[in-house]
Amino acid sequence: MIDGKLCVRKFAGATCPHNGSAEYSARMDAPPPHPPPHPLPHTPPHTVVIVSHTHWDREWYHPLGRMRQRLARLIDALLDEPDGLPFLLDGQSIVLDDYAMIRPGRAPGLREALRDGRLEAGPWYVLADMLLPGGEALVRNLLEGTQTVREAGGTPPDVLYSPDAFGHSGAGPVLAEGFGLRVAIVWRGLGGPMHPQSTVVQWTHPSGAKVLLYHLPPGGYEVGSSMPVAPEAAALRWQSIRHAVLGENPLRIALLPNGADHHARQPERAATAEALRTAAVPHAVVCDSLRGFAARLMHAASGVTIPEISGELRDSTGWSWSLQGTFATRAHQKRTNAQLERLLVRDAEPWAALAWFVGAYDEPALRTAWKTLLATHPHDTLCGCSVDDVAVAADQRWADARVQASGIRDDALCALMQLDPAAQSDQEAHWHPMLIIRNPAARARGGAVRLRLIDASVADPVGPGSVDHAPARVAPSPAPPAWTGDEQLQLLRRSRQFDRVESPRHYPRNAVVRVSDMMAWVGPVAGYGVQPVWLAELASIAQPVPPSEKVRATATELCGPAWNIASSVQGLLATHTATGARVNPVGWLESVTDAGDTYTPSLRGEPVFGHWSAPRLHTRGPLRAGWEMSTELERPRNSVAGAVEASRELPRRNVVSVTASATVALTAGTDWIEVTMRGDNPAGDHRLRWVLPLPAGIHANRVIADAAFGAAYRVLSDRAPSEWSAEERLPTAPLHRWLCFTGDAFAFGIVSDGLAEYELMPNGHLAITLLRAVGELSRRDVMERPGHAGWPAATPLAQSRGPFVARFAIVVLPEDRDAALMRLATVADDVLLPLTGDTWRGVATPLPAFPGLTLEGDGLTFSTAKRSEDGNWLVLRCVNQLGTAVRGVWHLPRDAREVRHSRLDETPGLALTGAGPRIRFEAPPNGITTMLVR
Repeated sequence: MIDGKLCVRKFAGATCPHNGSAEYSARMDAPPPHPPPHPLPHTPPHTVVIVSHTHWDREWYHPLGRMRQRLARLIDALLDEPDGLPFLLDGQSIVLDDYAMIRPGRAPGLREALRDGRLEAGPWYVLADMLLPGGEALVRNLLEGTQTVREAGGTPPDVLYSPDAFGHSGAGPVLAEGFGLRVAIVWRGLGGPMHPQSTVVQWTHPSGAKVLLYHLPPGGYEVGSSMPVAPEAAALRWQSIRHAVLGENPLRIALLPNGADHHARQPERAATAEALRTAAVPHAVVCDSLRGFAARLMHAASGVTIPEISGELRDSTGWSWSLQGTFATRAHQKRTNAQLERLLVRDAEPWAALAWFVGAYDEPALRTAWKTLLATHPHDTLCGCSVDDVAVAADQRWADARVQASGIRDDALCALMQLDPAAQSDQEAHWHPMLIIRNPAARARGGAVRLRLIDASVADPVGPGSVDHAPARVAPSPAPPAWTGDEQLQLLRRSRQFDRVESPRHYPRNAVVRVSDMMAWVGPVAGYGVQPVWLAELASIAQPVPPSEKVRATATELCGPAWNIASSVQGLLATHTATGARVNPVGWLESVTDAGDTYTPSLRGEPVFGHWSAPRLHTRGPLRAGWEMSTELERPRNSVAGAVEASRELPRRNVVSVTASATVALTAGTDWIEVTMRGDNPAGDHRLRWVLPLPAGIHANRVIADAAFGAAYRVLSDRAPSEWSAEERLPTAPLHRWLCFTGDAFAFGIVSDGLAEYELMPNGHLAITLLRAVGELSRRDVMERPGHAGWPAATPLAQSRGPFVARFAIVVLPEDRDAALMRLATVADDVLLPLTGDTWRGVATPLPAFPGLTLEGDGLTFSTAKRSEDGNWLVLRCVNQLGTAVRGVWHLPRDAREVRHSRLDETPGLALTGAGPRIRFEAPPNGITTMLVR
């Protein structure tokens, strides 16, 4: 919106401007239809800084291959015909990789332009969505962005530049301070009557981190696009944008972004700047880089009192579209991304870093794995609001990232266990299967552990030598297990599978094996510790389940030490033993017609509900006990746009059944209920959610939600959703790992395995979106957001037809808020990163245990253990979830020679005194503490 008028641009009006279109220029050159709401006849002189740029969506309405061709021509022109003025490549450095790929011979010219400041890129690697990725993913994004720019010969601007993200994490000040970024520039999520009217604010974090934030005008990063050269047109254009550009700015330094989506450099930039300079008198107009603008802003801020804001920026009602409807678009991709971030941050990186730290491993491939994952994080990709070709490419990247991360983890574990695959393959005649139990958490854990046991191996070679080999796929005669202590184990499932043992100097040894998924009770394993045991000696660690920890299931009762779940004609009722809290742990499914697009839901008509069948016995106990139940609900195969009729009124040939099953389980030694849902969705144009009534006594008007580097505190808003006609406010919000609800006598927690959208409903129910099925990238007729949010295109894959999976855990927590949050963080680790055991078949010699890495300190949560970007340090980071200082201790697998504090960007700071296997430190309130160790 410019001076009260909807701006014709991506996500802020009816149509998107084409590159240099006459329509856009004519509209911007026309005088405003109404005077600005607050005329500025006596505005003191400002300095208006023109920063030329392109906003580069790497993939969106075209896939990457086509957009990269356009990017190459854009940068070609900047290198071939330099005009002496700087140009910003949208604050991200992945465009440098893309250009180098398609124009490898132009690397010297690109390096020269970056070195001289004619081109700017970074500090991000990609302009990511700022609400869905975790804190460590955002840190890796900035680390990679900075490194890529420097390797290409440039210096990234010291600006946290995020001009088009659909809202911003409350961790923004932490990221800025941790990378020495003096200024943040944002657009969406801030503005309107609920925020300070100042263009410049201090954005603060409970840790004390802060950053000077510059807020883009309602027209966003396109407000200065296609500036005219003719004096009369320049004068008219200035009058139309003056109020928006100058705003309420106590520093009198205003940014005028000169560029737009995928726009090449504007012709005659110097002449347009000169025309504006004349038109804008008495204000000064200068051309500068983004770094130069930040320097001017910081200089002007010295000694000036500036309004403060804190927390998430997710609501820009009355200013620009917030677009908070994408958290469940292509929901399965959000879940995949969350799982892969967890695989890299909590599994692959720590094992690789620890193996390097003890001198057993040196593998730089993590950078490639991270770059593969980060390429899926731009908001148009991760938010799911791109064409189907982009979604398919993202699926391929996630699959590739999973293979890379899993391979790095497995190689690192081999190194930690001193297992040489080639040497072991030379001793194949002496192989005996070995169980490897590993703990991917920074605290000691034991109890019920899921084991993958392999035995009854039958060789099944590959190649010409396999012609005369007996067919191994025929199941052998039943044989007793190859392990001891079988009476202490609980069998969950048994199957026949292929198993392959690989070596760098041998053909893989392929076999058909019997795989037994079992549960066992084991003693504590150190944080990030590894415990090997010969399968034949499993009895040495498989202990009897303590009677007080056993769980059991019958046809009518599912119970354990923490919960008793009863089944009746009214459904399930779970009663918490310690507090008496009661909850229906499976709730019900709810489907409603969604006539929206990938950006915004448009819900029509009455919901259809799916209630669960009576439970069937699934597993009896004593280590794991569970029920299974099913449901189905009828939906139109394809809803007519705007239709609100119930499915029973439609022709039967157009009606399909959405089916789902739910497993409710208790595990020995745990205090949560695990709920796993699997289903199939053949229907289109609807939203499917899991609805869970919150227990009595829970405060259902507020929630504490897991977020990047700390919790976000959110309340149920009583503001009218339709207070702004350009976009209705949505009641949904982003979901990371968990949600916490406080109560009168206890708190209540939900852990989610990657689904990214929830709603706290006014009736005291929680709804988590399982999927949104929509078939258009952008629709003009969405009542909740009139006008196109992107280029219209069919997106049949966004209908999310086919299988879906969701996994949750429900837990009752202490009444004290801090104790509840710490307990919930522990439960999330145990649910999402469990202690596991896997069988290695190709082992001939004993393997040593690995002592691991452990973090101590009440209120401290593990964030990362990684190798530093320069390869010289072990990086350890934790987050203090409490509002008071906490003393902590890192227990290392070997002595440390040197320890230093560090910023997030791994810049070494003050040295800690002392060395050895333990690092003692104090974490500030709500602070993120990073240390470098070697």
